[in-house]
Amino acid sequence: MRKKKGLKTAAVIVAAGKSTRMQNQNKIFAQLLGKPVLAYTLEAFQKAALVDEIYVVTREEYILLASDIVKAFGVTKAVSILQGGNTRQQSVKNGIEAAKDANIIAIHDGARPCVLPYYIDLAIETAMSKGAAVLGSPVVDTLKLANEDFLIQKTLDRTNLWHIQTPQIFKRDIIEGAHQKAERCGFEATDDCALAERCGFDVQIVPAPATNIKITTPEDLAIAQYIIESNL
Repeated sequence: MRKKKGLKTAAVIVAAGKSTRMQNQNKIFAQLLGKPVLAYTLEAFQKAALVDEIYVVTREEYILLASDIVKAFGVTKAVSILQGGNTRQQSVKNGIEAAKDANIIAIHDGARPCVLPYYIDLAIETAMSKGAAVLGSPVVDTLKLANEDFLIQKTLDRTNLWHIQTPQIFKRDIIEGAHQKAERCGFEATDDCALAERCGFDVQIVPAPATNIKITTPEDLAIAQYIIESNL
């Protein structure tokens, strides 16, 4: 994959979560085969050919720790480690504003250490041509809609349902404008695709392996270890 002349891609790595389901350990800095989770994430974007710069957004108390990881693992594309906001959406916006010279913005959860450089580049290429792209895998489980009493109401058709991952990648004007509009309206979304969709933009799904998991619980660390060992 070759870089397109005149285009600059910045990766915004969001690592400012509270890890409330991780039993008092921060998932970003949890050890995985002797390395912090964040190190695997940063190394993947370091290896991605189409990524020019990396911006790490984290909590104020973790800025020095994140900086140590960047130095220890030779993440030379990391140009800034900055403080996040009160919500994920605010943290992403801080990253977008910091990457002021980038034409393409790739937003990724720091707690997704199993992402492969090949798929990062594939999604960036797609966003360059389509305007917005996201990695995803087809839903394979049977899905049920239940009420507040956990009683099944109906079975959902999974034919066109996808598990959406990160990175989520956009041309700068699309995601910058979407965040600005959301801020004006007081709208909070669970991911950046939802902000772009709300503004009427199409987002192209790039099929990717389901192994690009997000670390959310302690059990996920064991799954991520198996995935990483399988890719060695």
